[in-house]
Amino acid sequence: MLIDKSDTKWALVVEPRDNQLGLINIIRNLYTVNEELSTSTTEGLDFEFDLANLGSANSELIAQFVNIQMSLVRHNGRLRIVNANPDLKSVFDVVMLDKIINIQYLGQDESDNSDDEYAEE
Repeated sequence: MLIDKSDTKWALVVEPRDNQLGLINIIRNLYTVNEELSTSTTEGLDFEFDLANLGSANSELIAQFVNIQMSLVRHNGRLRIVNANPDLKSVFDVVMLDKIINIQYLGQDESDNSDDEYAEE
């Protein structure tokens, strides 16, 4: 997993080899990221997570997304999931993840979310 951090934005990208290593490694990395976020005092952090190379998701992975979102909200930050594989949509829909996290799917233009509460004005 690639992580690019600046003072105002963090970007995480799932790499193709992460799928070969299994979800547990992605979950461990996210757990570490969440620990860092929960102790951070940075306000208004924009956190973008690129899932273009994520092949599947499970409840533990979704729980880490929610935990990261909660850590960010405490400091007026936000989590955006981008380039999610459309196959993940059914998994995310079941748990209504899109109700608390802005999710953009591969091939979906951001303007498709124009009536979404997360859409930029």
